[in-house]
Amino acid sequence: MTKLGLEANDLEPTRTIFHGIVPGLSCCPIGRVRLDILFGDSSHFRREPIWFEVVDLSSEYHALLGRPALAKFMAGLITVTADYRKSLDCAQDGAKLAESLVVAKEQRQLDRIVALAQEASGRADPD
Repeated sequence: MTKLGLEANDLEPTRTIFHGIVPGLSCCPIGRVRLDILFGDSSHFRREPIWFEVVDLSSEYHALLGRPALAKFMAGLITVTADYRKSLDCAQDGAKLAESLVVAKEQRQLDRIVALAQEASGRADPD
């Protein structure tokens, strides 16, 4: 967002919730923004405004095109070109990140349970 020159006041409110980007966790965007995107090359291109949900997550991906964006292009073929090796590296890094986020959430839940158990144990022990 910062690299695009956007600020928080450029975002519009959103009610979207993402499920499954990080296994077992949900994510609420901080807002959404409509950007003009160019598809094609210099000899044949098309400009379309597309809404992007903005999330505050560490990720190897910069954008995910979902059903609303893809639905605009049902009549055409979408080709995304990239470096296969880099894509594979990003997928592996994303899997590591997702695993670490799930482990961190499980650790916080475990810490809460231990604290509750200790509190209950302290109340039961009249020392």
